[in-house]
Amino acid sequence: MKIRFIGDVHGKYGRYKDVIRDVPKSIQVGDMGVGFIGLKNGEIVYRANPPYDNMSAGDHKFIRGNHDNPGVCKAQPYWIPDGTLTEDGVFCVGGATSIDKAWRTKGFDWWTDEELDFEELDKITERYSEIKPDFVCTHECPESIANEILAAFNRTKIKDLSRTRLALEKMFYIHQPKFWVFGHWHETISFERNGTTFQCLNELDFIDKEI
Repeated sequence: MKIRFIGDVHGKYGRYKDVIRDVPKSIQVGDMGVGFIGLKNGEIVYRANPPYDNMSAGDHKFIRGNHDNPGVCKAQPYWIPDGTLTEDGVFCVGGATSIDKAWRTKGFDWWTDEELDFEELDKITERYSEIKPDFVCTHECPESIANEILAAFNRTKIKDLSRTRLALEKMFYIHQPKFWVFGHWHETISFERNGTTFQCLNELDFIDKEI
């Protein structure tokens, strides 16, 4: 089965619909843009929802990024819960920390539970170690891979103390899958480390992978 993995969408659903139009199955790697709140005529309203009709035309799902409302994601029919092994054998983990949270508003466009807590991450790490999947899809990436991306693009690391990256690093130490795809870093780059092909996707970039 071929799966299309799609980078961050950030609420750009028109372009997202174009990306999924001609493929039967896809997984979007987080920051779909779910659950952002705005004001309309003084009333609190949710902004646009993902295009359910288009997603239901095939098998199109997404994991949670840091720019997705965790509570709203849980009510979404096409959300893949953290720590899920899909029927196609893809192990999925969402969440990340927002480096721009100081400029965001809690409950509107930033959520305190954007990252899983330590207990949840430990449980997912244990499940990962038992399954030892060949294919991994996350929003964030392991700590060492983040350093590789920063070095490749000559960028300086911000000390955001991401527990998600540390947990993913532990997972990678425990088991090296064949393929690991992620978003979050707003770059498209691919490289191999310890037998694992890492694929980072920029906004609405995609890769088709035979699973």
